[in-house]
Amino acid sequence: MRKLSISALILCLILGTAVVAMAKTTTHSAKGTVSAVDPTANTLTLKEKKGDETFNLSATTKITENGKTITLADVKTGESAQVWYKENAGKNDASKVIVHAMKAKTPTKSTKPSKTR
Repeated sequence: MRKLSISALILCLILGTAVVAMAKTTTHSAKGTVSAVDPTANTLTLKEKKGDETFNLSATTKITENGKTITLADVKTGESAQVWYKENAGKNDASKVIVHAMKAKTPTKSTKPSKTR
């Protein structure tokens, strides 16, 4: 009976440690305007309400725009984006990026009547 109690206690300690380890790898998300893109360093910077935040991208980071996969080089400053990331050793490692393309400006007609002589 005593061996069973000790085994149960050890199992609880192991599971408790696993839960704490999983809590440290929580996925966060950020949304803002792309203020910088560096394909060489594999980084993307978003301007958010609280300031600029830089994210590291890897070969496994999925980047999409309008449902299609794109590369980091395709991302333009001024576009809005949402990034899902995990904090790792003080850095933000992105796992997914969804880019929302800038809307094209349509020319507006002048409402002033033209003067003819």
